[in-house]
Amino acid sequence: MTTKHTIPHPDRRKSDPKHADRRKKRRRAPDFKSLFDDSVQGILVHRNFKALYVNKAFADVFGYSGVDEVLALPLLRSLVPDDLWPRFEVEYDEMMRGMKPSVIGRSRAVCKSGREIWIALTLRIVKWPGGPAMMLTAFDITRQVELEYSLLKNEQKLRSVLEILPYPVYIARRSDGQLLFVNRKSCLLFQRSASQFLHAKAIDLYVDPQDRVNLHNLFKSVQDIRDIEVRMKTAQGRVFIAELAAILLDYNGAPAFLVALNDISQRKELEAELFRQASTDALTGISNRRHFQNLAEQEVRRARRFSRDLTAMMIDIDLFKPINDTFGHATGDTIIQGVVKRAIESLRQSDSIGRVGGEEFAVVLPETSSAAAFDVAERLRAHIQEKPIIAGHVAVSCTVSIGIAQLSPQDSHIEDLLHRADTALYAAKKNGRNRVELAKPAPEDGALEVKKK
Repeated sequence: MTTKHTIPHPDRRKSDPKHADRRKKRRRAPDFKSLFDDSVQGILVHRNFKALYVNKAFADVFGYSGVDEVLALPLLRSLVPDDLWPRFEVEYDEMMRGMKPSVIGRSRAVCKSGREIWIALTLRIVKWPGGPAMMLTAFDITRQVELEYSLLKNEQKLRSVLEILPYPVYIARRSDGQLLFVNRKSCLLFQRSASQFLHAKAIDLYVDPQDRVNLHNLFKSVQDIRDIEVRMKTAQGRVFIAELAAILLDYNGAPAFLVALNDISQRKELEAELFRQASTDALTGISNRRHFQNLAEQEVRRARRFSRDLTAMMIDIDLFKPINDTFGHATGDTIIQGVVKRAIESLRQSDSIGRVGGEEFAVVLPETSSAAAFDVAERLRAHIQEKPIIAGHVAVSCTVSIGIAQLSPQDSHIEDLLHRADTALYAAKKNGRNRVELAKPAPEDGALEVKKK
């Protein structure tokens, strides 16, 4: 039996709906070859490093006159630096065997002229007539890499300069405070290794994190910061005062702060000690005459500004010379110290006391009326009298006389107020000692009236 094959009539195929759909799909299908040919990225397809397809962009990247010149190369080895060729061979074998899906990265390459360039490349396996092949896309990034190397070189120079500076320096990223660089002096100051530093953030170095936030906010209006004092801490928790300077710069491609520090803790301690020596009485530790008058003058100005009461007291140890002559100067010094201690126990923290003479003291009581000050003075006088002061092997009983004056409009300076309190003290002495005398506000004619206890 013979099988008869029939060939569809041409007109019949045209009318077949299936053939019509296929023709429409073919018309709608993109022309991939045209897309590759016109791509701005260099595209090359090869098998065993023999070019099968090259577009014009690839030829341009490598400095060839056209695609035919690349296709005519016996192998693509001339496009790859000698030291990289073994790696390309291994990657080709692994990808052809399915061990690697694709490779994305950048690499050095060789132009026709022999000049090396940098390319961003992608390698992947594609289906190609005759079997699988490797497709390589390339884009020239030589200028970008040169710029990166230039920036890196500049950063390396910056690192070298910062490393030899004789004071601590660190660089922190502006966005999150991540530490990016520390020099050796920073490691010594903060007692951290460089690796510990680079896993930390700048805010970890501050005792009060708000200090770092405040500095960050300052850069919204200024380009550099100098001579700012902040409290910082070491890895072991030692707190120190640092004098800080900072500028903005770009580092590793991101805005950053370059911060230079100077540990001024010893200097601040020395300044505090010098101030203490210049402002305090060496025997008692309270303010000396000059410092007390400065404090008192400030209280006078504050009282006038806010229309508040202010009262001053003058205190004198009764019959101190006989005590000194009888028991000696060392005992006298102990008596003075004991009187001051009991006086401080009777005063508020806001009150200021100073030694203005050998056995004479002055006190200013802010926001205190004369009546309230009288009660404070009585309490202080009684506290000093209530029991003897032990001075070595001797117990010495002593008393004090106190004069009080309240600030009045006629008092131009603290000296005027203290003078009226001293006059009241003189009255207390004259009227029998161990008592408090209250001076009335000075009348406009300057006369002074004294109220006895």
